[in-house]
Amino acid sequence: MEGLTPFVEYNLLIGVVVALELLYFLSLEASVTAYRQFVLVTVGGLVLAVIGGPTAELFAPSLVHWLHGAAALLVVFGLYDPVANDIRTAEWAQVLLSEPARIRQPADWMTPMDDDILSTFHSADLILTPSIVACNTGFSRKEVNRRLIELDEHGLVEKVERGKYRMTQRGERYLRGQLRTVPTTNDDTDVRN
Repeated sequence: MEGLTPFVEYNLLIGVVVALELLYFLSLEASVTAYRQFVLVTVGGLVLAVIGGPTAELFAPSLVHWLHGAAALLVVFGLYDPVANDIRTAEWAQVLLSEPARIRQPADWMTPMDDDILSTFHSADLILTPSIVACNTGFSRKEVNRRLIELDEHGLVEKVERGKYRMTQRGERYLRGQLRTVPTTNDDTDVRN
């Protein structure tokens, strides 16, 4: 075996990157994979294809097609339910399209409206006024203003100037489900990390 060709190097590099991304996804979604084995089967097939294919091409070229066939079968069995003889549409929709608020851990002081307000900031990535947030969430400007003051006090948004707010990094972490909020008590109203 002489040196690696640029094409094989590229395939290996892309395969490793994609495999690492898939494994990172699994580590973030541990609760999903714990009770939905079809996700693991599908991801296993994808990892086998993206890592096993280029590796087999390098060390055992005659096995590449067999390896890709096995990977394709794993992906098919992850997407298709042979018992029900149907595609796992509902199961995959539940995994991929579920409400991200389920993984968040709101503090005791938070209301369901806070998730909508923070999501508006997240999707816009701009400095917004209470009126604009109210228009995009369907809540009254007065309610939104009250909640923005509370969210500012707890570090999830920050007041840029009078009547204008933006999302903080803490707010971004909360929306991604990476922030553990601490329940507030009467003498401790600050939940900043």
